[in-house]
Amino acid sequence: MSQIIGWEYYVSHFPNIVPESKFDAVEQQAEIEYRKVVGEYMDVDPVDEKNAIFQICNFLYTNQAGLSGKAVSSVNNNGYSESYALQNKEQLMDSMREMIYDCIGTRLAGVF
Repeated sequence: MSQIIGWEYYVSHFPNIVPESKFDAVEQQAEIEYRKVVGEYMDVDPVDEKNAIFQICNFLYTNQAGLSGKAVSSVNNNGYSESYALQNKEQLMDSMREMIYDCIGTRLAGVF
């Protein structure tokens, strides 16, 4: 499968956070998530498509724990507890879909 963006494109844009050793796997997953939202009937500018994949790569890599369902929501350490306001998997997926719609410049995707 041909990649929408390659390593060279990714590292030439800021910010990049996915290490090169993991980039191919993350980029492939980003394309899968992108295709779930953007139908083949939609005409998306190639620059917008590349920028969306770039953003999804960063999103997927930084939210690995939450997307896998293994995020820690609170910690208790000898009577001292800390709570973290982490999003659950469904909220993260919704955030990613919203990000894709923002990147491709439409809020009506899939309505018609």
